[in-house]
Amino acid sequence: MDVDTHSLEQLQGMLQRNNYHVFIAADGHAALRRIQTSKPDLIVSDLLLAGLNGYEVWEEVRTDEQTAHIPILVVSALMLPSANESMQFLPGNKRQTLFYDAFLPKPVDLGRFMRIADKLIAPDKNRQTPRGPTVMVAIEAPELRQSLVEMLHAHDFGVETSAILSETQRLVRTTSPAALLLDYRTPTKAIRQLIFQIKRLVPNTAIVLLTQADMMEQSLQNKIHGVIQVPLQANYVKLVIEQVLELINSRYRNKTLTEQLINTQQNLLESQETLRAQNEELQLVNAKLRELDKLKEAFVGMVVHDLKSPLSAVLGALNFTLIDPRISLTDKNRGMLNGAIGAGNQMLRLIETLLEGQRLEDGRVELDVEPFAWEDLVAESTHNISPLLTLHRLGVNLAISDDLPLLYADIHMTQRILENLLDNAIKFSPRNSAIVISGEVVEEFLKLGVQDAGPGIPKVEQDKIFNRFAQVKNNQAGRAGFGLGLAFCYQATEAMGGRIWVESDGEFGTAFYFTLPIYQEEKMVVSGH
Repeated sequence: MDVDTHSLEQLQGMLQRNNYHVFIAADGHAALRRIQTSKPDLIVSDLLLAGLNGYEVWEEVRTDEQTAHIPILVVSALMLPSANESMQFLPGNKRQTLFYDAFLPKPVDLGRFMRIADKLIAPDKNRQTPRGPTVMVAIEAPELRQSLVEMLHAHDFGVETSAILSETQRLVRTTSPAALLLDYRTPTKAIRQLIFQIKRLVPNTAIVLLTQADMMEQSLQNKIHGVIQVPLQANYVKLVIEQVLELINSRYRNKTLTEQLINTQQNLLESQETLRAQNEELQLVNAKLRELDKLKEAFVGMVVHDLKSPLSAVLGALNFTLIDPRISLTDKNRGMLNGAIGAGNQMLRLIETLLEGQRLEDGRVELDVEPFAWEDLVAESTHNISPLLTLHRLGVNLAISDDLPLLYADIHMTQRILENLLDNAIKFSPRNSAIVISGEVVEEFLKLGVQDAGPGIPKVEQDKIFNRFAQVKNNQAGRAGFGLGLAFCYQATEAMGGRIWVESDGEFGTAFYFTLPIYQEEKMVVSGH
């Protein structure tokens, strides 16, 4: 698992040459699925993976009983804490434990990689495996070559040898050792050509030359990474190689992190550009929606005004017919006319509610706040809806104390709230039942209520019935409607400093309550000064 395709190809090729069957995963999610289905003998993974990152994959592997035993070899350009220790990737983030068994830094030393992989897969068969980086000793002189091999083995380096200079290039390309030692005591054209070829073909392999004196040619200064002078000293050889490899690894890490930073910045710029374009498109859509909303409001206003005029004419004709002494009406005729007048007045209230609700939404309503008696308002409203009460054979019961204080609100707005709630109660009340109108003091407010004996409102629907065009669903009793009156009641009570709510057990009976401020003369005097 690796986003670095070059490293992935190198590792895959090395494993296949050593007769291992290799599965490749494109990202962390694919890797986890492959691990869970195939149960491999070894997991080779980078930390930086698409989808799930490395430590998330390793944690899933370790917490699954069926995969917890599989060893994990991490190959990464990043420096990681020791295996099974925790680290904090970003300030403020929780610490994450890194579950792995071995770590190999990039650039990849293929020989060392195979030694570690073999050790993890079959630990009992590889007890004496060197743990250090691989160094290729490409020196024709047998004594010098053997001396270097012994020194490197003593310091736990992995060692490859090449006694024939012409074979060195092929061996280096095949194994990608961490370092290559060349004999430069007698400079030749073949040595110089080999250095240029290795630098071009295997740039991550460090080239270290053995010399007898300071005799380095200017053309080779930027091609090699270190020099060891003979006669050889074991500790000096070890020190030079370690310093050279640390320098190579540091440069590789810096290059990798710089590329990742550039890619991240590019992705951020692309994301910002995408967001900017989406924001511009959203602004255009919003502008069109606002324009359509204004057209809709203007259309609704015109329709409502156009409805109001003929309806008023119809009501006028009905009322005139009812009181015209020249027309003889039976009791049944009078009842039908009164019912029609009541229904017409109900429709007129709905039209006025639509107009007033639109003005409330637009903030174009100026409240005319004054003190008034709740009892007087109840009497006028019940008189206005009396034809409907008669038509539906309903009564009204009052549960109002005689000593209620005055309300301090817009009387016309309050009357519309009450009549909308009464219209709602009439719509759902069974015949021969009664609607209860109540009023009581609660702190600095009057709590006013309209209760019917109709079907209840389910609990899940009660929070949204004051939304415009909301309908009660899944109610067998058929309590449904477009909610325009209730939406207006909500807007109006909020505008006057009160609130409105519904109480129902969901089965039988519904009560709507709203609060409005009480008139307090002392506060009015103080505010007047």
